[in-house]
Amino acid sequence: MLSVLKQEFKIHKKNIFITAIIFAAIYLCTIISMHLSGLFESEKIQDISALWFGLSVGLGCIGAFFIALFKGSGSMNDILFKDTGYLIKTIPVSSWKLILGKMIIGLFEFIVYFALYLLFMTFIFHCGEEIALALSMDIQFNDFSREIVVLCVGIIVLFILIQSILNFSFTVYTSFTKKVKYSKIILAIIIYFLFSFVVELTGAFLNIIDFNLIDDILSVWILMGIFIVISVILYIGTCLLYDKKVNL
Repeated sequence: MLSVLKQEFKIHKKNIFITAIIFAAIYLCTIISMHLSGLFESEKIQDISALWFGLSVGLGCIGAFFIALFKGSGSMNDILFKDTGYLIKTIPVSSWKLILGKMIIGLFEFIVYFALYLLFMTFIFHCGEEIALALSMDIQFNDFSREIVVLCVGIIVLFILIQSILNFSFTVYTSFTKKVKYSKIILAIIIYFLFSFVVELTGAFLNIIDFNLIDDILSVWILMGIFIVISVILYIGTCLLYDKKVNL
């Protein structure tokens, strides 16, 4: 397993590093522009700073998530849809180790991007109060608490779940419907039903425990446990399909 992790990291480390540098540069530009807006009373500079801040928040909240999911090292696209997939099939490494290794490196990649965003937001929360006032932004500067920790862990678990859903869906698509007419529509339907199932399960769970975000946030741990179980089941299904049905 360790050799698989080393190999996957070696393959993807350059892309991870370059993407992380781009993210860090955008966050740094945002901090500099916000600082300048606090020094100079210029509406133009304030507008530019607000745009940079919006870009950084969008990149950290949405962009990093989808980049890591669809272009990251945890995606099975490279072994299912690229020419190298056939060669990988001939490597004497079990699919269980191969897929798990990819998903672990994919999770590591997302955590790197997520950690950069947390560092950026930590600076804004603890050092940027005067800057935000200069921009007339309504930002609450509260200390991090255990609720924030739970939220961060929840985001990571959610990434694991969505990564598992997508990899399972792509493997089902490759196994059964790749050469079928309108196969991509079938793939979209598979993904939709899997996400719908998870959403319905989450809704049922929240109704059972009468969940309230303010009073019962620690109950999210139970929900995260359910998500991990679903992810493990999907991982097992992905490995079995890759071994038995995927024919590249």
